[in-house]
Amino acid sequence: MEKILENIEAIRREKHIKQRVIAEGLGIKQPAYSNYINRESDISYSRILHISNILGVSVVDIITYPEKWAPESSTCKRCKEKDELIKNLNDYILLLKAGKK
Repeated sequence: MEKILENIEAIRREKHIKQRVIAEGLGIKQPAYSNYINRESDISYSRILHISNILGVSVVDIITYPEKWAPESSTCKRCKEKDELIKNLNDYILLLKAGKK
């Protein structure tokens, strides 16, 4: 369990997510989240699953970090590129709408 908690923190830092954000997602205060990470409180599998969802990774990827259990396929990369393009277009549309006011 210790390695899993270390991996959660490594992924959280890599994604630049504050402990407070994870705690809020879990419906707890930051010190309670810190107690999990510092092994001062037991953490359940359901909490780990919830944390994985907040971090946007699978539980398996948390366990195997820094290795990925299922590497991303080229299709996924293309989907991400399309999502980024759509986001940029939506941002541009919002800017255009703001300029018309």
